[in-house]
Amino acid sequence: MSVRARLALVGWLAVGLLCACGEPEYTIRRTLHQGDRWRYVLTLQGELQGQTDTLKLEYIDTVKSVETDGSAIAERALQLTPDALKRLQASIGPFGELKPKTRWQLFPDGRETPLDENAFVIGAFTYAYPDRPVRVGAQWGRTDGVGSLQVKYLCRFEGVEPIDGVRCYKIHTRVEPMPDSLPQTAGEMTVYVDAERGWVRQIRGTLNMQAGALEGAFQLQLQGAPAGE
Repeated sequence: MSVRARLALVGWLAVGLLCACGEPEYTIRRTLHQGDRWRYVLTLQGELQGQTDTLKLEYIDTVKSVETDGSAIAERALQLTPDALKRLQASIGPFGELKPKTRWQLFPDGRETPLDENAFVIGAFTYAYPDRPVRVGAQWGRTDGVGSLQVKYLCRFEGVEPIDGVRCYKIHTRVEPMPDSLPQTAGEMTVYVDAERGWVRQIRGTLNMQAGALEGAFQLQLQGAPAGE
């Protein structure tokens, strides 16, 4: 290689490194303050054994107190009629007990620990929070699940995008089943995390589930916002 060619190669490498280092880093963390109230509406529409059904679940998270480590104690209150709650409790039974109100410990890194025994886990979006600052294109993975349902989340940070006028982090997530999971669940989702507050604002995606001969395809949509917004 000639001297000129070597200098050109070094120059291109230097430019590439400078461009990479110039990319801004983003720390995706949830901020928790006493009195925070976030309302979520989860809609799951799917087809199972030729029948189409829609599940709609609303709940409000209220931060009761904040610990010295930045975590918080919160109350999760379902917004359902008694009849709707009874039907949902019957369908969720194998995965845990769905109570009208439960207590949780929420963490800035997205983790959520139920403080009530055998509480059914809803609203945990840990996979959307990387364990390090990230640049556009960064990838990370998480495994999580409820009972026999165990999945792997493979995430990619796609940048910053406004949702309903709110600046959000956009995260593409591929869902893959763990080998022993029942049902087997796979799909793709797009998650938007409020860039200022760190709470999840929106999730849209498609999930396919299979348990033996039973198969289902579901469209998932979640909307989140401060209560009263």
